[in-house]
Amino acid sequence: MDQKSKQRKNGQSEDKETLKEYLNQYYTGRIKRSQLERRLKNIRAEMDAPIGGYGYSPVNYGGTNKVGSGAASFVYRMSEIETRIEDQKSRVEKALLKVMDIMDFLEENSTERMVLELRFIDCKGWAAIEKEMHLSRSSLFSYQDKGLDKLLTYKKVRQILREYKKAV
Repeated sequence: MDQKSKQRKNGQSEDKETLKEYLNQYYTGRIKRSQLERRLKNIRAEMDAPIGGYGYSPVNYGGTNKVGSGAASFVYRMSEIETRIEDQKSRVEKALLKVMDIMDFLEENSTERMVLELRFIDCKGWAAIEKEMHLSRSSLFSYQDKGLDKLLTYKKVRQILREYKKAV
């Protein structure tokens, strides 16, 4: 294999990895959103937990109704996380549309498209896809590679990937 062939092959595999990364945006966005939702749930649970401890008396001897900075801090953090969750939801929706736009370049009923959709839109693992499609894992990888290669033949897809690389 001569030098130019090696460079071309390396460029193609790099493009393929970039395409996988691009298609994976939706999945990673969903993970980030669920992390934020879990964090918010934990903070709410922490706020709702009764104050306890050794020697704690439920009777207020101090006669004050002051709220410490701790409560305000929790409320502020909750508000910040809720805002981040909304932003993340918006990003996830946009990422899904971007992924679906790319998938539209493949034939609607092709096995390649089905494998890519199950992987990158439905966010299924390889074991679940194997079960659903009744194919071996090596066949699934082969269909994924064929689908990615086919997508990379389109100028529009390559242009989208170039813009994505610049933005990242």
